[in-house]
Amino acid sequence: MKIVHVISSLDIGGAENFVVQLANEQSKSNDVCIVTLKKTDPDKNYIDKIKKGIDLYQLGWTKKYSIKQFIGLYILLGKLAPKTVFVHLHNPLYYIYGISIVKPKMSYIHTIHSSFENWKLVLGYLNKLRFLNNRILHVCVAPTIYNDLKKNLPKLKSTVIPNGIKSHCPERAESEIRTFWNSFPIQPQKGQRFLAIGNINRHKNYKLLSLSFREVYVKCPSAMCIQIGRETDTILVNELKKINTPNVFLAGPKKNAADFLLDADALIVSSVQEGMPIVILEALSMGVPIISTPAGGIKDIIIDGYNGFLIEDFEVSSLTSAVLKFIELSQENKKLMAANARSCFEDYYEIQKVNESYQSKSA
Repeated sequence: MKIVHVISSLDIGGAENFVVQLANEQSKSNDVCIVTLKKTDPDKNYIDKIKKGIDLYQLGWTKKYSIKQFIGLYILLGKLAPKTVFVHLHNPLYYIYGISIVKPKMSYIHTIHSSFENWKLVLGYLNKLRFLNNRILHVCVAPTIYNDLKKNLPKLKSTVIPNGIKSHCPERAESEIRTFWNSFPIQPQKGQRFLAIGNINRHKNYKLLSLSFREVYVKCPSAMCIQIGRETDTILVNELKKINTPNVFLAGPKKNAADFLLDADALIVSSVQEGMPIVILEALSMGVPIISTPAGGIKDIIIDGYNGFLIEDFEVSSLTSAVLKFIELSQENKKLMAANARSCFEDYYEIQKVNESYQSKSA
């Protein structure tokens, strides 16, 4: 079967990572192409992760909306003649929606990678137009997102298939990972190393993380958290520097950042808005427990006290309490939580199982 994935770019990000991993898995028994609309960052992308045999078309678009670009994508899909078109993120969906009207024989699957709130306006318009065109199947990556969509837009074609990945295998040598952790001024005891992965923006809510770890420092000064990601919000970065939490360190962007989970005791997620973050699945696959806020689809992944701790709200006191609770666990209970994390991944989030679910929907 011929499959085409359409996405804005393959820059570093959760949706982009998922597209490459799903395409790689699909290519084992299908003819697969990936089409990127915009220019991809030459230094920060997933292109080198694409399996040999998958064709990549980079269109290099510079405009958000353009009739010329629409016609170009229409012609390209006509030449590729896929049975199924997978579309990811907002801008590609606008173009593919139009193409689905004039190319009704193809099947179209749109993966919703973030919360329903992020898509409420766009999907609301598509719902109003469903009598004209309701061909696109909207796939929610978590039951929470699906339930929100069905509650608000019950007549829109939708289903739920969780995100999935291959089990993450670090590409860095263990010595390099160890050197990274040892390069910071605090050297924690076992069970006190925490990692946060994601660009510094309002959605990731690193102000909550910094304020919480300032409280943790009072009771456990040897615990520390390293944050890996690009500084995309200068104002927020300055706010974090003013908080000046002594046990939180901004490490900047790192390729294959999940490698550093190898020496982490837990992943910290402080987000206010999420879909089903790939970094959480990477942590689970490596047997790393998660301590998280109840954002989006995260509520469907973490079982409080089993594979991590899920706090009830977005308050400093709650996240502080969860981190301290984890630190106070015995080493035996930490190991059990790590084993549960790995088991959870194997049961639900292996890319092979996720691909089988997508195949059943596109057959």
